[in-house]
Amino acid sequence: MFDERLLRKLENYYQEHLEDMVQENIAVCEVAAPPFQERERAEYVAKRWRELGLTEVFVDDTPNVYAHVQGQKEGPTVLVAAHLDTVFPPGTDVRVRREGHELHAPGIRDNSTAVAALIQLVACLRELELTLNGRLILVGTAGEEGLGDLRGMKAAMARYGQEVDMVVAVDGNLGSVIHEGIASRRLRVIVTTGGGHSWADFGVPSAIHALGRMIADISRLEVPKQPRTTYNVGVISGGTSVNTIAQQAEMYIDMRSTCSNSLAQLEKQVREILHRHTQGVQVGIEVVGDRPGGALAADHYLVQVAKDILTALGITPSSGPSSTDANVPLGQGLPAICIGITDGRGAHRLDESLDIRPIPKGMAQLTSLLVTLLS
Repeated sequence: MFDERLLRKLENYYQEHLEDMVQENIAVCEVAAPPFQERERAEYVAKRWRELGLTEVFVDDTPNVYAHVQGQKEGPTVLVAAHLDTVFPPGTDVRVRREGHELHAPGIRDNSTAVAALIQLVACLRELELTLNGRLILVGTAGEEGLGDLRGMKAAMARYGQEVDMVVAVDGNLGSVIHEGIASRRLRVIVTTGGGHSWADFGVPSAIHALGRMIADISRLEVPKQPRTTYNVGVISGGTSVNTIAQQAEMYIDMRSTCSNSLAQLEKQVREILHRHTQGVQVGIEVVGDRPGGALAADHYLVQVAKDILTALGITPSSGPSSTDANVPLGQGLPAICIGITDGRGAHRLDESLDIRPIPKGMAQLTSLLVTLLS
């Protein structure tokens, strides 16, 4: 298992270098990474890894950023990933405000902390001259949030999946050890019709009215509580003016389940509803999200080591299904977990914040876990 003396040494190291981590966290956050616009942040991470002495560093077209740390002897290959993107659109003020032990800014914890962690991890490995065997692959992934559909992790696994033995995603709050991925399907539904004037053409089918009937029927669907299955119409748009029969309207539907069969059944029911309301209108359905699900047994070595390290740090581990970069390797049958670095509040909100005090423990957990896996 893990070396508890090394764990204490790591915790002390990161406590002494807490301000370095805080400044890295701030620097990452202030490089905006809106959906589908992650390249500037990827290039920043590449620059920092090179400054810390890594030579096998590159950014691909995804854009993901990669780095390799080659061990001294033969051993397993572990891929560690932190997603680069945020949910916030271009133009969002991402300047960080520091108040005591808290940092405040959109995206400051989700997921700037994890990206900063992969930078400071390299600094620690170098400064403490920690010995690794096998190979460590570091990845800053694009497209984890929203309609990104985990494209960064999908690209990383397409590149390295045949070589990787285990995957550790870094995201979420400290103490969580996520080893079950929630599968999801997301549909964009576009309704079109002839439209017209609300008075002169009254009775002509309206795209908005058809969309409303679809949403009403979807809202009455009953789904199982176990395995937990959910649905949500998260975005609707359409129409031209208050006195125009809408020619076009669209919506985005999010469906999730911890069971792939339940998710498939839900999607079938939703599609039946959509096709039920096609009279006088055309309905287009586009799959815009397809996140695989999967699970790693709670007694798997990877899960147990992560939890044992947390316990040794005085933190009670927690587990629960979630949708993270770990979904992709889990869906491919590879051992994968997702862990966090510190505690935060308000994820996906403009008033997001984090607490810097737990960071040394979170960084010690991550570093100890990787050293143990690659020993």
